[in-house]
Amino acid sequence: MIRHLNLNKNDEVLDVSAGTGLLGEEIASQFGPFKRLVLNDPSKNMLEHAKYRMRYVKNVGFTSYFAEEPGFDDHSFSKIICLNSFHYYTEQVSAAEHFMRILKPGGTLYLLDWNRKGLFVFYNAIIKLLTKEHINTRNFEELKELMTGQGFIIQKHKEWRYWWWNFCLLVCSKPKTK
Repeated sequence: MIRHLNLNKNDEVLDVSAGTGLLGEEIASQFGPFKRLVLNDPSKNMLEHAKYRMRYVKNVGFTSYFAEEPGFDDHSFSKIICLNSFHYYTEQVSAAEHFMRILKPGGTLYLLDWNRKGLFVFYNAIIKLLTKEHINTRNFEELKELMTGQGFIIQKHKEWRYWWWNFCLLVCSKPKTK
């Protein structure tokens, strides 16, 4: 994910499912400090770890919204990062709508997630059977259709395999006039 990010100090960045802040720490170190960096995760326990990890980082905030119902104002962020979490969202269409709403015109969404393709279809089915968590993995074409259906422009995409996992990355932009 890091290799595909185009971030700068003037950005207002949202890590929408930040977990323990590992990615936030890395992007702050490589690209920051930002105008604003918000680490969001619905798990307050995960955010406590993120707060500790990010204790020395400037201009960072923490929120605990679900991606499907983020409490941010329209046009709040120039960049949104969604790393390996989209498959957990119970209302993916709603999440995509909110990403479009809170992203500034011309802003960028970086979405990296599991890619339900090839043998991973089988592994994904096993994961769904073994977990109590909601899992709705999409393949690249389904993700592309969902994002373009919300008005995003796909700037770049990449698909790859690591062991038995399939992944896909979409770099999407919000039109400058919407």
